Amino acid sequence: MRASKIAAAAAVLAIATGGTVATSAAHAAPAARAAAGTTLHLTAAKNGAMKFNTTSLKAKAGKVTIILSNPSTVRHAIALRGKGVNKKGKVVGKGGTSKVSATLKKGKYTFYCPVPGHEAAGMKGTLTVS
Repeated sequence: MRASKIAAAAAVLAIATGGTVATSAAHAAPAARAAAGTTLHLTAAKNGAMKFNTTSLKAKAGKVTIILSNPSTVRHAIALRGKGVNKKGKVVGKGGTSKVSATLKKGKYTFYCPVPGHEAAGMKGTLTVS
């Protein structure tokens, strides 16, 4: 019983001084951010051209999500490959969004539109993970 009173007193002291509680919260925040990962945004050309708004993306190692917005009447999707990763998002029409997520290691990956002929026409780029 005496040990539980000492533990309770220590907890009250920590809360009152902001010591342990504040420190724990500060350490939890980076862990939560790491778990959330990186989200990158791309847009397909509005005029139907076979290109994205950029051909180069960067992210930190860990979970990476790429979201493609499609303002074009041409259907598109987003896909990611390299270093053992090969994932594709859903094909969407005008106003839709396609999403792909993967846990990535350092290195270079290719993001592209997996609709037949679109990558060959120029809908691709490089994702550099550091």
